[in-house]
Amino acid sequence: MRSYPLLLLIFSGLCPDSFSQTKVIDMADTSRYGLNVSELERNYPDVRQLFAKQPKVGLELTSQSLKQFQAFYKQYDLSGFKVGFQLTEFFEPTGEAAYALIEWFGVTPDSTKQTVVKLLADYYHTMRMNITANIRFRTSVMYAGKFVEKRVVRSKPGAIGTLETAHKTTRPDTVKILYFNQLGLTSVPDVVYRFPNLAELDLSKNNLKTLPARLTKDLPKLERLSFLYNALTNDSVFFMPNKHLKALNIQGNQLTSLPAGVRRNRRLESLWLGNNRLKTADFRGLRRLTDLNIYNAELTACPPSVAKLRRLKVLDLYYNNLTKLPASLGRLRRLEQLAVSHNKLKQLPEQLSQLRRLQVLYAHHNEIGTLPARFDRYRSLRLLDLGYNFFSTTPPVLDRLYTLEELDLNNNNLQELSPGLLNLSNLKKLYLRNNPITAGQGRMGSFTQTIQQLEARKTEVFH
Repeated sequence: MRSYPLLLLIFSGLCPDSFSQTKVIDMADTSRYGLNVSELERNYPDVRQLFAKQPKVGLELTSQSLKQFQAFYKQYDLSGFKVGFQLTEFFEPTGEAAYALIEWFGVTPDSTKQTVVKLLADYYHTMRMNITANIRFRTSVMYAGKFVEKRVVRSKPGAIGTLETAHKTTRPDTVKILYFNQLGLTSVPDVVYRFPNLAELDLSKNNLKTLPARLTKDLPKLERLSFLYNALTNDSVFFMPNKHLKALNIQGNQLTSLPAGVRRNRRLESLWLGNNRLKTADFRGLRRLTDLNIYNAELTACPPSVAKLRRLKVLDLYYNNLTKLPASLGRLRRLEQLAVSHNKLKQLPEQLSQLRRLQVLYAHHNEIGTLPARFDRYRSLRLLDLGYNFFSTTPPVLDRLYTLEELDLNNNNLQELSPGLLNLSNLKKLYLRNNPITAGQGRMGSFTQTIQQLEARKTEVFH
């Protein structure tokens, strides 16, 4: 699996006025350097808060930081290291980094840490942020490469977690689960076929390049199969037609489309396909699907065949490149949870209001500034997350979403708060942090009375 950095920008101001070289420091060693991380972070406001009245500025800075780090990991070929890490960077008004605090993922040898730290020091020696405001700030960079993880060994009745135990057991008929994750496997071991009653097989995080048809042919009771984070390609996935497999996880492989063989599992109810580089995906024939995950799959459009999955209850489209959602999603009348966060959506189609069973809608981290008036047709919506968008006022339709229990409007550009929110008698939590109305003089504005009335009836308001 190729690795991609995920960048989140946050702004600050505590570092010294000048410095000669960026100090790249392990987060575990900050006390040795006399650094108080909490104090640093308290003094560095979030980019969305810093530019609450200019949200596009924050997005431009995020894009600039992303491009620079992408150039760095390509130049030094970080993909060649089995390493993952998160950086917290502290920048001066000059655009130079004073500190970079690094937190490692998984098991990382000291020699590898030293090499990566040196590369980062070289990177920061020439790296500059192009800024026009006289500010200090911090950014957070996460690089999730192929780092070595400590193996998680699970224990459950009727479960086996090692090859040795699988070979030695004298009662294979009692085994229902095999946890063969993180064993460095390059092929599916024949020992799995010893277990006639096997219901769950976890082969995640190995180096498997083929999913053999024998798994569905010779394991007649197999219901759950995970090939999470392996090396499967479109033409290396094989299945026999069957009526027993219900859940399949093939996230994090090298797929560019849904392998045709997957559609032979006509009883499939759960399909996780995220963290691949999909150009397209055809879900025709998978009529029993209730849970579909296409998370972080580089999609620029929602596959049309998704709208034909009429039994779907959960649809996850997080972290893609969607600029709009098809109106046809309104046909998914059984949908209960829809996640479209971290895309490039400017609006939500009014046809989504046809999803009368929808209970949860995650649409944070987009570019949405309005909601369709027809959204007041929702009769089951409990949670609505619209954080990190472009709302300057609370949309009027929110005043009529009477079933709402939780509403998140954090990190928008809210200049006012509708008193109509008092109509929402079921509202238990309201998030308003990092908006103009909650900063400085905004806290003394007319919205205060609405907040007090909400809190008086036991609604938790976070501001």
